Amino acid sequence: MKESNEFILAGIREFRERHRLAWPDVTVLSAGDILTALSRHRVLYGPTTPDYAFYEAENADAAEAVVREFDSCGAKVFREPQFLPGARVWVAVFSEKTTVPPGPWPALEEPGPWKNPLRNRRVMDSAALPGELSPFRFKGEDYLLENVLAHFLYPGTPVGFRFHENHFRIRRESDDQLISIPLLDHYFASAYVWNDRCYCFAMGQTSGACIGTHLDEIWSDDLVSWSPVRRVFDFSDRDEHFCNTSVTFDGERFILLYETNDPKCPVFTFHFAESADMVHWRTIPDAVYAWDKYTGGGALHWIAEDRMFYLSTLDLFPHPVTRKAAFRFILSRSADLIHWEDAPDDRPILVPDFYHRPDPVGHPDVYEISVSDAEYRQMPGYLRVYFIGGNQWGVSDNQVAEYPGTMRDFFHEFYR
Repeated sequence: MKESNEFILAGIREFRERHRLAWPDVTVLSAGDILTALSRHRVLYGPTTPDYAFYEAENADAAEAVVREFDSCGAKVFREPQFLPGARVWVAVFSEKTTVPPGPWPALEEPGPWKNPLRNRRVMDSAALPGELSPFRFKGEDYLLENVLAHFLYPGTPVGFRFHENHFRIRRESDDQLISIPLLDHYFASAYVWNDRCYCFAMGQTSGACIGTHLDEIWSDDLVSWSPVRRVFDFSDRDEHFCNTSVTFDGERFILLYETNDPKCPVFTFHFAESADMVHWRTIPDAVYAWDKYTGGGALHWIAEDRMFYLSTLDLFPHPVTRKAAFRFILSRSADLIHWEDAPDDRPILVPDFYHRPDPVGHPDVYEISVSDAEYRQMPGYLRVYFIGGNQWGVSDNQVAEYPGTMRDFFHEFYR
């Protein structure tokens, strides 16, 4: 929700007064990509995390007016890159002399008469390690593709430890049995089944933990023996890195969603490719989602009755009380992969449970601030939703929730 200059100005002044800071000890920045901007200044992902607050300005001119006002007060000021006209513009305040207070954030109120339709939310009962899950049905059995970060294999080690051992697994859901490990040194994998063949797409790591400039594909007829790796895309020449993928079929062609850190857009952006055979892929011109905002972990589904693509995706938002970056899951839809209609802002698919601790033994001080990477499995009479809860920085768990109906009915709940 865009916020007035008066609200932003008051919030920045309150931040200074609460921490008893002199203006030279305060930093104010404006940015089109708030996550990258805060990370660049070591506000996020650093050994210590300074306290901060951030706001969405009405437009770039309004953000500039805020920055100028505090520049005249003597605060440190930074102006990070903006994006296309109409893109979101954020204003943040922080200080290296503060630290984020520990403990859970206040719970969010569920606004208005609309109620989220998901029920029975819980931590998943499985030996699967925390990470992105891709549910699929293969020859009458339900399976999960399970992405594994190597640091979970070595308790007590930091995120990124032995990253070349990152991999994905295939797990049978009925008995929680591990079936195979198709590829090492790959991550952000997803699965799609067509004509009794399972196709997997994954980012090949090239320069560090969960960083890779090429997207690979393999396939199998038995989930044990796999084809040689086929390179779908290689963006090494422009140093553009891949993340999540998702595949759907619109009755005429296969559509591949692939997520990259396109430098023309906020840190993660969805692009789309098409194929007639699940092997040879061509990028669809002008098909982009989230050129104007942070996104990630997308799941794409074609609903034939609606002649519509539905996209479930991560969305960054400021917690209304703490003003910290939180991450929810939202829904959008499109008939052509170019023009998108987000569900109303007060109707997210999932929001964090700020009192939940995803790893109470290993990280008792970490509370959930993010829900991400939701995927779906249609069960008899209900829809099961798989997702990750955690903090977006390596502490997480796998969770599930349910909806008493079909996937189409579930998506319609958000547009009624």
